[in-house]
Amino acid sequence: MTTGTADVLLENTLLTVESLSSAGSQRCVIARVTEFLGQFGFSAFGLTRLSRLPGAEPDVLLDAWPEGWSDRYREAGLYRHDPVVQHSLSARDVFAWDEVPRDYLDDPKAAAIPREAAEFEILEGMCVPLPSALGVGSLWLASAGFERVPGLKRAVRLLAHHVLQTVEALPPTPAGVRVLTVRESDVLAWIAGGKTTRDVATILNISEHTVGEHLKNIRRKLGTSNNTHSTVRALQLGLLRL
Repeated sequence: MTTGTADVLLENTLLTVESLSSAGSQRCVIARVTEFLGQFGFSAFGLTRLSRLPGAEPDVLLDAWPEGWSDRYREAGLYRHDPVVQHSLSARDVFAWDEVPRDYLDDPKAAAIPREAAEFEILEGMCVPLPSALGVGSLWLASAGFERVPGLKRAVRLLAHHVLQTVEALPPTPAGVRVLTVRESDVLAWIAGGKTTRDVATILNISEHTVGEHLKNIRRKLGTSNNTHSTVRALQLGLLRL
């Protein structure tokens, strides 16, 4: 982190906010936010909204989590027990995860979440509550360890509100279509650029089998039948920009 003063931090935040005005897809938003947050040691983030309707599951507006974490979190229904989620529903301002009241840890399943997250190098982070008429949104920032510089909470609060506005202004994703993870977007972008699965495996330093699994997940999420169909569909939905 090279930011030396709160004034420089604010200036960098405003530059990132300004850059979001030209982000035409979720992929662009993720790239610009990732670059900004990386200065402080944050390695992952997500933007969600939880409807005020009883029993509703959170809508994932942006997914920049480590490979596999989102699926595990969703399939295990961890959001129902996550103390950070519970606190975000009533919190009025930005908070670090270690500032969550201990009362939320009475749930045995809540105490297990940090152990599972640690497998993905998610050890600490921050949350920005974003209440609205549509429900309680949140920007989640995660890391193996982040730098708590003066003015950081103010900076991420400002960023979060503009990220939400930018995402809401993008072409809507039809109901039932889930957003792609960062790695899925990377794989599809290279495939759309004419690379083979072997090429993509080499470029991303993963196995061909893993590339194939990503492509299969993409088809499942988008309801497509092949890679060309996936590319066209992702472009139409604003999930991919070539």
